[in-house]
Amino acid sequence: MTTKISCLDNSTNKVQVELSSNILKQLLKSGLLHGGDCKCLNASAKKVLWQTLLATSTDDKACSENYLCA
Repeated sequence: MTTKISCLDNSTNKVQVELSSNILKQLLKSGLLHGGDCKCLNASAKKVLWQTLLATSTDDKACSENYLCA
């Protein structure tokens, strides 16, 4: 079953979701999600995001020629 989502202006549509830190790490490592696309809504979320960004940027597996590591 597929659901068609109408094309709306993505700049005005926002969704708040909760992800486990493992899912967040997988999305960041895969390049499907970028740290700049995230907005932390509280101090706990900011801490987890920063720790995950640091971990994925120093992970040898993430630093292949397909990824940029800061």
